[in-house]
Amino acid sequence: MSGLIDGLRDPLGAVLHLLTGVLSHFIGTAGGDLNSALSRYLFSTVDPSAFPPRAFTANAAVAHLNGGLVIAADVLVGAVVLFTSLRSMFEHTLRARYALKYALPRVMVAVAMAHASLFLTQMAIDLNNALGGVALSLGGPLSVDSMPWSGALSPVAVSAMQASQDLFHAIFALALVVALVILVLSYVVRTALLEILIVLAPLAALCTVLPDTRGYARHWLRLFLVTVFMQALQLIILRVATAGGLGDAGGITGSLYGLATLWILLKVPGTLHTATQFESRAHMAARQVERSVQRALAPAHRAAHRAT
Repeated sequence: MSGLIDGLRDPLGAVLHLLTGVLSHFIGTAGGDLNSALSRYLFSTVDPSAFPPRAFTANAAVAHLNGGLVIAADVLVGAVVLFTSLRSMFEHTLRARYALKYALPRVMVAVAMAHASLFLTQMAIDLNNALGGVALSLGGPLSVDSMPWSGALSPVAVSAMQASQDLFHAIFALALVVALVILVLSYVVRTALLEILIVLAPLAALCTVLPDTRGYARHWLRLFLVTVFMQALQLIILRVATAGGLGDAGGITGSLYGLATLWILLKVPGTLHTATQFESRAHMAARQVERSVQRALAPAHRAAHRAT
C-alpha cells in the first residue's frame, strides 16, 4: 500500500524505478544466455552439434553431402572434357586451340582437390584454431567472464544499476546486449555458411578447370578464407582489448569500452572482404590486359593458321 502511495506522490520516480528494474532484469538474464552461446562459438571452430567438441568436418551430415557432390563432380568431369574438346575443334582462337592441352592437367588437379576437399577445408579450420589458440594463450586466461564487456554486465554492476535507478547506464548496457546478440548471430551465420561452403567445395574445385568458371572458384575461395579466419583475427583483437583493462570497470566507461570492442569485432568480416576486393580488381585488370594482347595478336594468329 505504501508503494502505491509513493507512486502516486512521485509518478515519474515510480516509472523510473519500474523501467530500471525491468531493464536490469533483462540485461542480467540476457548476459548469462549470451555468455553461454559465445563460449560455444567464439573461441574455436568445432562441430557445434557434438559434445565433447570434435572436428568441424566430422559432422556426418556435412561429410555425406560433401561426398555426394564429389560424385557429382566426377560425373561432370566428362562434360568439362567434352566441352573443352568441342571448343578446340570448332572455335578458331589461340585459347581454344590449346584449351584441351592446358585443361587436362587442371582436370587432374581439380579431381584430386574435390576428393580431398573435406581434408583440405579442415586443415584451414585447424590453422585458424591454432592461430586463435596462440591468441588465447598469450597473457592471462581469456574466457567469457574476462571479456571487455563482462564487467558492465556482471551481477554486481546490474545490481548497482538497479539500486541506483541509473537509467542512463541501463540504456548503454542494453545497447551492449544488442551488440552481443549481433555478434552471436554473426557466429551462427558463420557456422551455417562454413557448412555450405564445405559441401560446395568439390564443385568449386571443378570450377578451376575452365576459364569461364574460374571466377566462381575464386569467389568461393575468398568467401571461405574470410569466413574461416575472421575468428582468429577477432580473438587477437579481444586479447589486445582485454590487456587494456578498461573493461574491468562496471560503470559507463566499461559499457562504452565493451561497445567499442564489439564494434571493432563486427567490422572484421567486412574489412577482410574489402581487402579481398582489391585482389579481385587487380586480377580483373590483369585479365583485361591479357585480352587486349590476345586481340592485338589475333590477326597474326589467323594468318599463321591459314598458312598452315
